[in-house]
Amino acid sequence: MDKILFVTRPSYDDGTEYLSEYASLVLKEAEKLGIDKKDFWGEKVNKKEVEKFIEIKNPKLLFINGHGDNDVLCGHKDEIIFSSNNNISLLKDRIIYARACNAAVSLGKKATEGAGGCFIGYKYPFSFWIDNKWSAKPLNDKTAALYLLPSNEVVISLLKGSSTQRAYEKSKTMMVENMKKILKMEEKKEPGAMGMMQVLWNNYDGQIIQGNKEAHF
Repeated sequence: MDKILFVTRPSYDDGTEYLSEYASLVLKEAEKLGIDKKDFWGEKVNKKEVEKFIEIKNPKLLFINGHGDNDVLCGHKDEIIFSSNNNISLLKDRIIYARACNAAVSLGKKATEGAGGCFIGYKYPFSFWIDNKWSAKPLNDKTAALYLLPSNEVVISLLKGSSTQRAYEKSKTMMVENMKKILKMEEKKEPGAMGMMQVLWNNYDGQIIQGNKEAHF
């Protein structure tokens, strides 16, 4: 298995566009660290091309962005890329972080059964708030950053040598720090603060780790 960071970045609606933009920060970090990477962006995030790359290049770390549910992870325009009932074998023995709704419920469990890999993902919907004035420049959106920078930390920590358990914990620690920031907003009576808190708490509570918690990239 090769030490390659594999990233999917579909970008066809507001949600996937934000995920794609924030995932680009992880790719930049990999470049700074001199780590090989493969960026599947936009229409390239299709089942045929993704499967071909994984089968040939055998990447160790997969960072999957997009929509999902209990049994699937999707790519461009909701095309199913990974399914617990189809090509789950492609995920076996790898380190996977899926920034997608609900995929840890079934797909993540099946991906790590009887294998040495690890799956970090969500048992609830992964959600975030945005500031609409920055919708054209997501990386300037400080509201979205409260949710997306802690999720980036999972992969950034892995790239820097952390175990899967440590990467998972560092991400959750960042979420706690951001919840403290939101509480200060509530103290100042800023509108919507408690709604923001609920969404971030759901991400915190919903983020789980399955499989080998001592795996390293």
